[in-house]
Amino acid sequence: MFLGYIHYFRALAIFFIVAGHSIDAFIWSNEDIEKILRILISNGSVLFVFIAGYLFQHLSHKFDKSKYYRSKLKNVIVPYLLISIPAILIFVTIIERESVWEGFYDYSILQQIGLFYLTGKHLAPLWFIPMISIFYLIAPILVKADKGKIIYFFLPIFIIVSCYFGRGLPHESFVHFFSIYLLGMFCSHFKTKINPLISHNLFILIAVPLIVYLAYYEFHYKDGTMTYVNYLQKLMMSVFFLGLFFKFNSYLNSKVIGTIADTSFGVFFIHSYFLTAGKLLFFNVYEKNASGDLVAYFIVATTTLFACSLIILLIKKIFGKYSKLIVGS
Repeated sequence: MFLGYIHYFRALAIFFIVAGHSIDAFIWSNEDIEKILRILISNGSVLFVFIAGYLFQHLSHKFDKSKYYRSKLKNVIVPYLLISIPAILIFVTIIERESVWEGFYDYSILQQIGLFYLTGKHLAPLWFIPMISIFYLIAPILVKADKGKIIYFFLPIFIIVSCYFGRGLPHESFVHFFSIYLLGMFCSHFKTKINPLISHNLFILIAVPLIVYLAYYEFHYKDGTMTYVNYLQKLMMSVFFLGLFFKFNSYLNSKVIGTIADTSFGVFFIHSYFLTAGKLLFFNVYEKNASGDLVAYFIVATTTLFACSLIILLIKKIFGKYSKLIVGS
């Protein structure tokens, strides 16, 4: 059964991811504004993983191991390998990537290429693919765990573990994001009971102040913006938005938002190239990086989202069913 509310939620999640990476397109003189944006919008991957867990459980009743792995290979791994080529070529032959660890460039070129693919460090959002691939590998275990239900009793413990183990290499990010993936599965498994509760006005009235409080606490009492407080805030956002989209599911009928949702995975793959190209173009014209302000920021974020969505539509039109092998959409 098609879940319209999840489909529209996916459009919002990709906006969070694109908007989060758009912050780095600017040099921010006002550190408070930058920090607020990072607290509220960055770390949108939590929403993306939540949706992934939700959809995985929703479709688990017809889980077929061979079909599942063929699908992931075709729609995720192959596009990842292809989309990565330009970035990897640049970072092993022209310039050195700043985000890699010390000693990375002491390895041979072939080893560097392999490490880039294994870690996703060659392009800002692509760390996600090696991490989510671990979830693909344990999919049969998760299907059995879902049927047994016992794993859901340990969800609070997994959330605590996520708070203590941050993002890093793929296996570290897997540990960090496991609880939100499992929460997505939990909300899907018990959707008939949970959806009416989280779409109730009382829950919404409780959730909004809690999200605001977590943002306030992180702003005033935490250094940085990717702390465990932000993880808990995005976890709460995930449940809040799920309830909100479910509540207004019958009113959701936008072709534009639906198109963004349809192309979301492709947008995920290419938006970093678009942002980087725009940043380099601005620097070449004005010989400086763009100064951050809210108007310019939202223009860049929304333009990137819509432009990348249009690019994916064009690729789909040109390559038809083979577009999934190129951009995953």
